[in-house]
Amino acid sequence: MNDTVYKIAIAAFLHDIGKFAERARGHFHVDPEFINNHANLYQPFFNGRHTHKHAVYTAAFIDHIEKFLPKKFNKGNWGLDDNFMNLAAGHHNPVTPLQWVIAIADRVSSGFDRDEFEDYNKEIGFRDYKKTRLLTLFEGISPDEQRKEDSLESYKFRYPLKELSPSNIFPIDKEEYMLLDGAQASKEYDELFLGFIAALENLHHKQHIPLWFEHFDNLLMIYASHIPAATVGKVVPDVSLYDHSKTTSALASAIYLYHLQRKTMEIEKIRDYEDKKFLLVTGDFYGIQNFIFTEGGSANKAVAKLLRGRSFAVSLISELAADMLCREIGLTNSSIILNAAGKFTILAPNTKETRDKITAVEEEINKRLIGMFYGEVSLGISFIAAACNDFVSKEKEKGFVHLWDSLAKESEKKKYNKINLEKYGGVVDDYLDQFNNDLDKKLCPFCGKRPSSPEVESDVLVGKDESACKICRDHIYIGTFLVKEPKIAITTVDAEIYGKKLKEPIFKRYQVSFDVTGKLSELVNKGQLLKYWDISIPKEGRIAKEITAKFINGYVPVYTKEDETEEAINRLLHGNKTEKAKNELFDMRNEDSPKMFHDIAKMSLNKKEDKFSGVEALGVLKADVDNLALIFSCGLKRITLSRLATMSRQMNHYFSVYLPFILSTNKEFKDIYTVFAGGDDLFLIGPWNKIIDFALFLKNSFENYVCGNKKITLSAGISVNKPGEPIPSISERAEDALKKSKGNERNSITLFEETVKWEEFEKLNDIKKTIESWIENSFINNAMLLRLNTFSEMARYAKELKELFEAGEGIEADDWEYLKWRALFKYTLVRNVGKHLKGAEKDAAIQEAENAAVWLEDYTSAMKIPVWQVIYNRR
Repeated sequence: MNDTVYKIAIAAFLHDIGKFAERARGHFHVDPEFINNHANLYQPFFNGRHTHKHAVYTAAFIDHIEKFLPKKFNKGNWGLDDNFMNLAAGHHNPVTPLQWVIAIADRVSSGFDRDEFEDYNKEIGFRDYKKTRLLTLFEGISPDEQRKEDSLESYKFRYPLKELSPSNIFPIDKEEYMLLDGAQASKEYDELFLGFIAALENLHHKQHIPLWFEHFDNLLMIYASHIPAATVGKVVPDVSLYDHSKTTSALASAIYLYHLQRKTMEIEKIRDYEDKKFLLVTGDFYGIQNFIFTEGGSANKAVAKLLRGRSFAVSLISELAADMLCREIGLTNSSIILNAAGKFTILAPNTKETRDKITAVEEEINKRLIGMFYGEVSLGISFIAAACNDFVSKEKEKGFVHLWDSLAKESEKKKYNKINLEKYGGVVDDYLDQFNNDLDKKLCPFCGKRPSSPEVESDVLVGKDESACKICRDHIYIGTFLVKEPKIAITTVDAEIYGKKLKEPIFKRYQVSFDVTGKLSELVNKGQLLKYWDISIPKEGRIAKEITAKFINGYVPVYTKEDETEEAINRLLHGNKTEKAKNELFDMRNEDSPKMFHDIAKMSLNKKEDKFSGVEALGVLKADVDNLALIFSCGLKRITLSRLATMSRQMNHYFSVYLPFILSTNKEFKDIYTVFAGGDDLFLIGPWNKIIDFALFLKNSFENYVCGNKKITLSAGISVNKPGEPIPSISERAEDALKKSKGNERNSITLFEETVKWEEFEKLNDIKKTIESWIENSFINNAMLLRLNTFSEMARYAKELKELFEAGEGIEADDWEYLKWRALFKYTLVRNVGKHLKGAEKDAAIQEAENAAVWLEDYTSAMKIPVWQVIYNRR
């Protein structure tokens, strides 16, 4: 890679670090002489004074913290004509072509056109910027109408000025910050900056710029995600300093490569806003559901490990496809502006070299995927050309909204051409020739598609005397070690790794291992360590800082000391207390090993006194955000590249950072298993009753996360299943339930095949609690409970018959029976309610139970939702 690309990318990434440093002057002292000596070099001069002091603070940061940065950043080591400090700090007073590259990138990232920026460059901010806190984009979203008021004062919520963590990603009421005085506001910045510097000192791999840069990207995300990028004049502070820095870096890299490859590195050419300098490139991993829930092998063979491994492999393939594309084009990791849930977006230079590389990478990746998965999955790469004006124009048929919509249309077209049929259409050549009846070439028992490999025979991961194909063995390997190791290394395929690793490297380029700790230095020195990630769920809410934290690993319940108590053992042995079962219990369940789905199902049992009751079943929850594409393209009033990156990251963090943390720390949900959670959706498996409880928690916490904005909603579907059912089957049932929710004008949940709005679901949950209290107090008996279920169906039919009658249609004689449900209900009520009570107490119990008639009238068959829960919990 061109070394200058990293120089430009990192300088652009650091261009506004001075804003952080300046606001933390309590802990970052800069000699006034340094400021005076560098003011003319970095600051614009307007109305008799220098403005934008943060530019000088950027220079001071690089100068003063030099020992914590890679040695290449040293002024004498990285460029003589454009030293690194001048590149990073000169964006408000650019002189050289490379300084103009970063200046233009800064302006485009901010969404300014040239005239607007000249005004901004002369702006002097009178607002107390240290007290200004980051607004949340979610509060201002309105896809179908404009906010009545759009000012700083009209926003109710702010993000806390703290480092990123699962507990700090929620916005809080601005009233908490209205009480801050100047000293308190400054103290928050000082403490945040002090933590940042301490973590920067401990950042790994300073001798390897690409690795260090990815780690630094992670570190700035942790400390600058809640710092507003702009706080002067009339600018709305809703873009974080981190996201502005990252998109500026991506834009600068593309601008530099564009002019370098076209041999037009001239200031006037760089300042041209009409030239189509950029390619917005998007990648989409097709067939994710088929990939994760593939059928064909032994239904329950290593099912949990395969599920974990395949789900994680989706993220790996997406991450490494984006990385491969960037490496081929000559870009850094900062050019990947979006990457979640199997989709990524890269900002690249619009040159012939880039287009050729895109075509070649797509072809190579799909060649590997088709060879391994026979066309079940593929990667589609789409792109459109863009000019600076396309990012900043306010015209209706131009601007970023139009640009983003155009990219979405190109991506949609690609879905109808996922595979090159001329090259790969028809039968798979020599497919049957790959098999014979010998052990080394028989059908893989895990996928039922590929031939077993001699390299995998009796591999400890697949079992003694077992065979498997390389792909399934690798997915079992990943699924096994995800719950054991907190870190993962991505290396070149020629790296010497003596521990376990993939049998089939990804794209034949990337090797993956969980066991390279002792060889890290050697791998780094040889340039063989490409990525080093911490994939653990944040402990005590703190995200890893020494290396890159990747939020691509879900929570998996494991056996703990609590599972060795007498109550836990009796629960796990429920229904089978033979001596053999007891012995197997301890043989198969080791501390810190993942819980089996059969045992997770047993966690749904309820203990009362010395007895367990309830149905042993798994609940499967699938949920995603409604109309996300519409929200992204139409919901933001001031949509820019930086705002899109900010909102995409924040949406992903709810699913990939917050929810895994909650599952791992909340005792009520500790037995819920994450299949995937990221982007805007999730798939969970757990005890059926805990999954239902979690669904309500999900709705309420997500509502808080998006500031109660009624335009941003979730839909969910839940299926209840026997623990032995094949995973593809239960996944399909949950997917069908989710589709029913989407078909109910969204913002809904489906349970027991009944679809209701979330508000109704909350009310039905209250009804469930009321029914439980009636049973606890012996107001109603089991017969009455079962009859409620019958009456719910009768009430539904009666409502439908009434609608038919009002529409002028006839009613069959037999159907009139359903219209008697109220009379039958009253009769049943008198016979079954409060049998042990007499007189006034019995009358009071009957009167209270008559509330059920109103419920049946309002909710009809949806009354199954509370009634079936009570029945299943008591069975």
